[in-house]
Amino acid sequence: MELNSDPLYNTQMEPIEWAKFVVRTRSERDYSTAFSILSTSANKGSVDAEFCLGLLYARGQGVNRDFVTARYWFQRAAEKGNMSAYYFLGKIYAKGYGIEKNVNKAVEFFTPPAEHGDARAQYSLALLYFDGDVIGKDVAEAAKWFEMSARSGHSEAQFVLGQLYKTGCGVTKDMNKATDWLISAALNRHKGAQILLGNMYNTGDGVPKNKIESDNWYDMADNRNKVTSNQ
Repeated sequence: MELNSDPLYNTQMEPIEWAKFVVRTRSERDYSTAFSILSTSANKGSVDAEFCLGLLYARGQGVNRDFVTARYWFQRAAEKGNMSAYYFLGKIYAKGYGIEKNVNKAVEFFTPPAEHGDARAQYSLALLYFDGDVIGKDVAEAAKWFEMSARSGHSEAQFVLGQLYKTGCGVTKDMNKATDWLISAALNRHKGAQILLGNMYNTGDGVPKNKIESDNWYDMADNRNKVTSNQ
């Protein structure tokens, strides 16, 4: 097995750190070596290796996509307190990947990382309460988690929270907070928020009517489209 194809592996990183780097950067040519390192480490009880193996199987990186095996490794990592493993288990149960969909189990797995400040888990938990699939719709609980996620910088949560404050859904209607959160999302490159702000300033919907401000937000959304289309 060739281990020296990547200079980072030899000179800058321990094997397990190099393998984690490969998983994060999705470096396809190094998957085989990374998988070997992670398998050895995981079988010795490394929680980082267990989690990364779960990612490889969940994404199909260098191996056939296998959510059953991914769930096995995520479960082992979660039992040792890995919060990211909890999050991915939540996704598996929320979507029914390789297993029957179980929203209650998804809530169970999303909650620990959400309580530890994981913006992704907070947003995912908010969606489950907002949709009310099986667990019962609880817009106020959803708003709580959307706000926590938004404060952690999650652009989609900021966009949704802005709309909740705009309509008074699950929170007390507050156009100042609505505008602030929509601006946060817009500056975080959220196209929907940019367009909504353009509409609001164009018609004076909850904000002073301002054609220049409206055009600025429309231009921001339009420029984002142009950049995206050329990539």
